[in-house]
Amino acid sequence: MDDFDRIKLFLRDFLERFLKENEQISINNLTPPNPILQYVPGKTEELIDHLKGLLVSRDYDTMREYMVLAAEGDVFGPPQSFDLTDEFAHEFTKTLIAYYRIISRRAEGDYAFENTILPPEPAAPQPPAQETKSPILLSEALKRYKADRIAAKRWSEGSAKDIMSTLNSLTDVLGDIPMNEVDRQAVRHVRDTLLQLPRFRNSKRFKGKTIQEMVALEPDNTVAVSTVNNNLTNISSFLTWCEDEQLIPTNPAHRLKIKEEKPETEHRSPYTTKDLENLFNAPQYVEDTFLHPSDFWCPLLSLFTGARREEVCQLHVEDVRQEEGLWVLDVNKKRNVHGFANKKLKNPSAKRLLPLHPFLVETLRFPEFAQQQAENGHLRVFPELVKIKEKYGHKLGERFSCFKNSIDLEEADGVKDFHSLRHTFSNFFKQKKMQDDPFEQTFGHKLKKMSAERYGGRFPASMCFDEVIAHLDYGVDLSHLAKSKFVPR
Repeated sequence: MDDFDRIKLFLRDFLERFLKENEQISINNLTPPNPILQYVPGKTEELIDHLKGLLVSRDYDTMREYMVLAAEGDVFGPPQSFDLTDEFAHEFTKTLIAYYRIISRRAEGDYAFENTILPPEPAAPQPPAQETKSPILLSEALKRYKADRIAAKRWSEGSAKDIMSTLNSLTDVLGDIPMNEVDRQAVRHVRDTLLQLPRFRNSKRFKGKTIQEMVALEPDNTVAVSTVNNNLTNISSFLTWCEDEQLIPTNPAHRLKIKEEKPETEHRSPYTTKDLENLFNAPQYVEDTFLHPSDFWCPLLSLFTGARREEVCQLHVEDVRQEEGLWVLDVNKKRNVHGFANKKLKNPSAKRLLPLHPFLVETLRFPEFAQQQAENGHLRVFPELVKIKEKYGHKLGERFSCFKNSIDLEEADGVKDFHSLRHTFSNFFKQKKMQDDPFEQTFGHKLKKMSAERYGGRFPASMCFDEVIAHLDYGVDLSHLAKSKFVPR
């Protein structure tokens, strides 16, 4: 019975954690990381009946299969000290039923029902006033948060630098105040201050100035709402951690994001056929005046593979290789043959093999260019790109923006930049209604169908080529690019 009691305590914690996550997702209108744990009218009720049937029939083998699937999907990870016994499977299934019953009632606005299944725990006694600890300062909480995230392997050193640069806005705006003064009014003040900051804080006019001094100058070109919302996401995650660590009673940053005027799909626009003609018939391409190989190659690689800017800028020479007789870009964060590790991925789905379009292989001979770079002793395909702010593509992005601004482009609702090349790739398949799972894998997104993600492994490169890349045709003649000095003869 000792083990049985431990199982019940463990599963109660599991239930409480995921009920809390479900509520936070609902309150903040977030995308659920595990869609199977969200309420779906009709389907959830069917699932409850199915799970009940497993209990009645004592089908513990199927129950155990669900436990294994949950563990593989990072939904549920039982400690290794627990064996997957019939008792564990039985209690796990009961817990799932309780979870789905509660979120079904929540969907109807009934939050009292769950107290019949999971009675609220009595409030912890408050310590006497004389024993209350002095609150720590904001800077100390930030220091502890960073150390905890790195120790828990939630952050890499690179991501820690990026995230902490946004969190430091708390002390920049509020000063190094005690944590018990970081309330909703304080966070709202941070948000409203960020909205008044200049978009380019390192420009000559603002460089070296404090946040208060920059705001006082009343800049015309202020930061984008999306940037402020990204900062608020990091701030909210930090304050949730502070709540869990009992440094503050609640997270005061909930629901402080700003509603953006434009829908997500209008933030960037794809390039039109006319845009592509103008871009690649610009003097820099026609007269072959680019100084750096990356300026010539990277836009083409993104346009014909859908790769992100950083994915093509960080390529090692051995990442351009053959798989199943096809030339591919191996997007990964592995060390190269010399032990050189300097790559990163946006998310786990970004690790993939990208088949190269015949235009890149046969007309422009990009694999031969990569081989030449290797023969010249370079470890990376584009060694002229150096890391700035943890990204190899930083300078390339600036140069592309200057190049793009010199081109006559058609008007659009959203901005057009380097990332729009990736949008152009996506839009081509969207218009043809071909954004299926092979496309999602090629594009570096999580697969839409759960079965495709959990079973059978990744799609082979040959399938991604046949069902995605082989269909790509922008209807633009780019054959003149083969004359470039960057194309092997």
